[in-house]
Formats: sequence, structure tokens, C-alpha cells
Amino acid sequence: MSLKDNLGIIVIIISFIFANLIFSKLYNDIWWDSSVYIGMGKYIYSSGKSGLWEESRPLILPLILGIGWKLNFNLVYFSRIVSVIFSILVILMTYKIGFKLFSKKIGLMAAFFIAFSYTFLFFSPNILTEIPSMLFVLLVFYFFLKNKFFLMGLFSGMAVMTRLFQIFTLIGLYLVFFAYFFRKSNFYKKLFFAIIGISIFIIPYFFLNYYLYNDILLPFKTQGHLTKTTGWMLYKEFWFYFNGLLKENYLLLFLFSIPFFLKRNYKFYALALAPLIYFVIFSIVKHKEMRFMLVILPFLYLLLSYCLYQIYARISYKRFGLALFFVMVGLWLTITFVSFKDIILFKSPQNEGFTYFQDFLKNNKGNIWISNPLYSLYSDSRIDGLLYFYSSENLIKFIDKNKDNVNIVLFNNCDIPCPPKELDSLCEESKKIIQGLLSKFTKVYQKEVNSCNYEIFKRTTY
Repeated sequence: MSLKDNLGIIVIIISFIFANLIFSKLYNDIWWDSSVYIGMGKYIYSSGKSGLWEESRPLILPLILGIGWKLNFNLVYFSRIVSVIFSILVILMTYKIGFKLFSKKIGLMAAFFIAFSYTFLFFSPNILTEIPSMLFVLLVFYFFLKNKFFLMGLFSGMAVMTRLFQIFTLIGLYLVFFAYFFRKSNFYKKLFFAIIGISIFIIPYFFLNYYLYNDILLPFKTQGHLTKTTGWMLYKEFWFYFNGLLKENYLLLFLFSIPFFLKRNYKFYALALAPLIYFVIFSIVKHKEMRFMLVILPFLYLLLSYCLYQIYARISYKRFGLALFFVMVGLWLTITFVSFKDIILFKSPQNEGFTYFQDFLKNNKGNIWISNPLYSLYSDSRIDGLLYFYSSENLIKFIDKNKDNVNIVLFNNCDIPCPPKELDSLCEESKKIIQGLLSKFTKVYQKEVNSCNYEIFKRTTY
């Protein structure tokens, strides 16, 4: 296809990159989870000599980010660029799906909506699994539309191996796959190819889990436990995502017109059912964050664009309808950009304790325990103990088993807040055990910042 044929999507992507460059300069924060993926990348490519390891995390993003560390790039900049590239590909795939399923205009409209949604724009330079796994989910759907079931299965495995929770995004699509193709010819052949594709990533992952942990399901079990006992500060009401999506784009109200414009084919049903099931499941889960909705935004915007186009086609006064559309979109864009005011106004305070921790780990090695993965972000030291990661029961066991090996402990009392007792009854006891261990070490640094006590302890004799 010619440049002229693709001019619309090219303009959208260039505008997205430009907006990203502007807004990404307004904040430099690296998220807790981002530092974990970077640390795991170091761990993988150093064969365990650097970085850190969390068994609950899937491996695809650390494998990608670790390449930057291996090539001696600035790992934060490299990781941000990787995240933006994934975001651009999400925009492109949204366009391609809309083009194939509906029309070029609907594809462009959906790509425009996703590119300038606040949550998507905000998280596009962040180093998290939501957007990379989002791309793989879109590829699953794209190859489902093209009846290429091996590739559908392959990218299903990649999506889950990038973010375990993406299995819930795929439920709706696979329900439609079974419902539509079960009575068709060659169903089992299609299913076989899909299973083979999924197995390429899932089976080796199970073997690796058995080799590392003697339990093929340990990452899933750990993630399930963490879901129940962490994030309690972000518990929200059932309607949180409904309200959040309307704040994201008030035009999503037009989705209520879908019953009037239903396309009676299995591909449309899959497009509608995938986000609906995911939305219901995550609305039931107590821990809620808008970034968890990122994966269904392309589906919602494809449906929204289709509904808006159908409404426009039925309006007698086309110029009025088009003018009204541009006014509504202009208002939405204004709301999106104004939403960044909190980032513009917020200035991260200089934290002497935090920066000292990061500088300290650049020049110290040994058996190191930390209470926050961000402390090791710029260090090539190996981290042996993650005091924040374990349940209190397992933390107590870990300390008891490894207390004679540790040389250095970086501890901040604010990093491990205790949840309500009904979620973790042993938290206070585990903190007492930590303090009892630290009392036997030499304190080499202490700084209190905003009631948080930053302390570094070293064993005096080895």
C-alpha cells in the first residue's frame, strides 16, 4: 500500500510519539514493578550473578529488558523506549483489526482513541507488562479473525507469559472459538494447532518451574497469594472501573447503543465478549487500578468507533453530526491533556535516604537483603533476600533459614506496611523478627524522611 493510503495512521503514530516525548519529560519516576522486571533481566543474562528474582513474575518482559543490560545500554532509557515501541504497535494493531473487521475509517478512529487515552498515554513510557501483553492479546484476536489458529495459540502463550492475568482477557475469545467452531468441520484440527501454539511457551515454562521450584504451578500460586494479601490499600468499590472508564473517555457511553447495531457473526461476538468478561471479573476483585483496564481499551474503542459510525450513518444532517462529533472529541482531548496537570504540578521530593541506598548498592557486594527493589535499580549486585516479597509466614521461615548468610541489609520501615490482620495475622511478628536480626548487625547509615526510617546494616564479622 502507498504512503497516501497509510497517511492517517502515520499521522496518529507521529502525534502519539510527539505527545509522549512532551509528557514523559514531566515525570522520571520508575515504578516498583518496573524495577523488578529490570532486576530480573539482569539476573537472567548474568546467570544469577546480578539482579534479583521473583518467581511470581512471567519472563518475557525481563528477557527483553535484559538485552539492554547485556549490551551495556542505559537500562532505564532502553526500557522506556521498548515500552513506547510496544505502545506504537498496539496503536497499529488496533487500526489493523478495525480495518479488517469493519472499515478503514473505524480502524483509524479506534487507533486515535487509544493513542490519546490518558491511561494509555501515561503508561506508554512506563516499564510494565500491561502494554506489551496488550499487544500480544491483540495479535491473538487478529489471527483469530484470519483463522490462523496456530498463531492465535502462539500469541496466547506469549500474552500469558508476559502477564499471567491476561488469561482472563482470552476467556471470551476462546468461548466464542469453541461455541462457533465446535460443530464445524476440522474443529479438532483447529484446536490442535491452537494448543500446539500455546504449548510452545507454556510447556517450557512448566518445565522451568519444576526445575527451579519443584512445582510447575508455583508462580501461579504465589501470584494468587499476593493478590489476596497485597494491594489492600487499593481496594475499591465494584463500580470503580465503570466510573474510571467514563472518566477515561465519556464517549464510551455510546457503547450502550451496541444492542441496536449488533453484527450477527462470531467475530463481532468475540470482540464484545472478551472485554465484557474481563471487566466483570476485575470488577469483582477488590484490588483495582485503572492500568488493569488497559488491555480491553482497544476492544472498547473498536466497539465505540463502530457504534459512532453507525449513529452517524443514520443521521440525516451529516454536517451537523460531523461538527458535533469534532466538538465532542475536542472536549475529550482537552480533558485528556488537562489530566496531566497533576504530573506537571507534582515535583518528586529529593529523598536523601532513597538516593543513598541506590548509590550504596553500586559499590557494595555480598549477600544483600533489601526491602524495596528500587534500591538495586542502578546496581549490578546480586540481591539474595527480598524482604517485601514473602508472606509473613514465609518471610519468617526465610529469615530463620538464611540469617547466618546475610552480610548487608537495606531496610526502610515504610516499605512493608502490615495489612489488616484477617489478611496476614503474622505481619507484626515478622517485623519483630526482622528487628531482632538487625539488632545483631552494625548500623552504618540512618536517615529519617517523612517518618520513614532508612537504615543500612552490615555484619561486622563474616
